Amino acid sequence: MAKRMEINSRLTKPLYIAVSSGGAFDEEDGVDKKRSKLLPSLTGWYMNQMNNHEVATKCVSTGILAAVGDVCAQVLGDYMANGNILANGLDKIRIIAFFFDGSLCTGPLLHYVYKLYEHVYPINGGDDGKNKSGSLKKSGSLKRAFVHVLFDNYVMVVAYISLMMLSTALVEGRYKSIPHEFKFDLIPNIKASYKASALGLMWLQLISFYWLPINLRVLALSLVENNYSSTIIFIWYIRASDAFYMYYLDLSSLPKFQVQS
Repeated sequence: MAKRMEINSRLTKPLYIAVSSGGAFDEEDGVDKKRSKLLPSLTGWYMNQMNNHEVATKCVSTGILAAVGDVCAQVLGDYMANGNILANGLDKIRIIAFFFDGSLCTGPLLHYVYKLYEHVYPINGGDDGKNKSGSLKKSGSLKRAFVHVLFDNYVMVVAYISLMMLSTALVEGRYKSIPHEFKFDLIPNIKASYKASALGLMWLQLISFYWLPINLRVLALSLVENNYSSTIIFIWYIRASDAFYMYYLDLSSLPKFQVQS
């Protein structure tokens, strides 16, 4: 009996260590500290910031992810235009513009809009999507989440795109071309967003709205959008660049999607 208990202890102790420490362990040391503590530490730190500084944390997160999305768009643009990655370097002002938009415009707007959605038509009965124990709840209304997502992707998206175009143009000093860009690029950008939503974005957003508490929805949406926003931004900047040159230099013979150096 004692021998059997010793064998069971040998088998269960590493498993207990792995589960309690984040899922990784080393046969010799018992725990691989770097692997087991990094992710829980980052997650714990982020959630602590979310609890203490919710709006600021959401805004900075949205800004960083928007800047990352624009870096991806610039890399894609250089590759398609020149066959090289970053042949012309990164446009730092443009990256700052998208960080500014995410941090000071889109991030705050998403925070208060999602709060309003939940106040008017709550997905989880107004309890922030958590059980009494504090764990995530899995019994939210799928129909209510779908209404949130539909309204967000096909009504509020007009405000999101308009604000992005305006704020980035102001930061980059393209204020003279704002009326022309809104006239020729706003509707195509909205149509592109509608297509992206129907093909995948809104369904991923639906999952996040249904499963996650309200304080994590802005982060979830920013992560989802980062997977396709670089393409949207890339197309918009090609159009905006051509619109600018055609408007001021009358280069009417340029192809619509030619990138200007």
